[in-house]
Amino acid sequence: MHPERGLIVLMGYYPSYSVVQSSRALHIFEEIRKTHSETYLIMQKNLKNEFSTENLFQVKPTFNLGGKESKLRLLKRILFRLQMTLHIVHTLIVNKIDYIIIRGTDTILLYPFLKLLKIKIYYDFHGKFDIELQQLNRNLRAFFVKWIDKFILKYADGIIVVSNGIKAQIEEYSDKCILLPNGVDVERIESADAECPVDIPEDKKVIGFIGNWEQVMRIEDVCDSIKYLQNTVAVVVGQGYQHEKIFNKYENEDGIIFTGKIEQELAYSILKRMDICIVPYDKEFYMSKMKNFFSNRKISEYLAAGKPILMADIEGIPDYLNENINYIKYESRNPVDLAEKANYLFNNPDLYETLSQNNKELAKQLSWENIVKESGLIEDINKNQ
Repeated sequence: MHPERGLIVLMGYYPSYSVVQSSRALHIFEEIRKTHSETYLIMQKNLKNEFSTENLFQVKPTFNLGGKESKLRLLKRILFRLQMTLHIVHTLIVNKIDYIIIRGTDTILLYPFLKLLKIKIYYDFHGKFDIELQQLNRNLRAFFVKWIDKFILKYADGIIVVSNGIKAQIEEYSDKCILLPNGVDVERIESADAECPVDIPEDKKVIGFIGNWEQVMRIEDVCDSIKYLQNTVAVVVGQGYQHEKIFNKYENEDGIIFTGKIEQELAYSILKRMDICIVPYDKEFYMSKMKNFFSNRKISEYLAAGKPILMADIEGIPDYLNENINYIKYESRNPVDLAEKANYLFNNPDLYETLSQNNKELAKQLSWENIVKESGLIEDINKNQ
């Protein structure tokens, strides 16, 4: 029998290692191709930056999707999903695909074709998005997302989950769950040599955060803590939930630097300059209250850079991290405590160095190669034969 032929699909994103969703798809694709060369990846074409790799198909939107202000943006996005669906179905047939890895509720359009063609379906599940939408009072969309997710999860042959906390959300399907957390490209971080784009005096210590600001993040904790630290600046890389409000609130404050969205290599150069990295989860947000819920790329990147971590005191801390071994805990929503814990690390160089070395060693275990291998995904794919 021929080796299993696979297809990985990410409809609404273009290929980039700077975008979390795209990076995950690209790394899983690269790892599977080491043993299954006839694996393909379909994504939206990046019109700004060329991206090329073998077996990657990029679909250019027929219509310009436009910015957020475009009145026809929703219609154009729907039309693009239909366009992508047609390309995917064509790829399934022409390449005689045996299995597919999909993500997002918009992939429901594919299910009739996948079942008709008897293709094994893996759904990359990242938690109940309808709950998050409800938190934002987007109740109508939450209703549809909830029922689409129910359908997709029921009829998927395998469900890839990024954490045990997310697996606990769907206990009824635990028998077909495959744990595959977010990994890290250690070599890419270690070899990053871009010049730091932020002007930070050499005599200043740096605390900071890098990543997409999800609703669960309390960026304010990082910004407010700087009032209680001497000879220290806070650098916040990226943007996200209510970023304009936060920019406006702190833009004139001394000791706080916002970079906005920047290229990954530049973000890594700032990461190397940081002395302590902050993971400012909000303990009041529902995700934070779920045990072992998170598997954020930013944490793995902090580990790979060998940075001591200050972590908010929540239940959702990844179970591969250990307090006082990989991180120091501070009280969420308490910037004074955050500052005190940062000072404690600065004033205890032996502990600082121990955390740094521990995190470098842990990062090796969290490489994408190890994560995919230990997940058992490839062994499960081979069961088709």
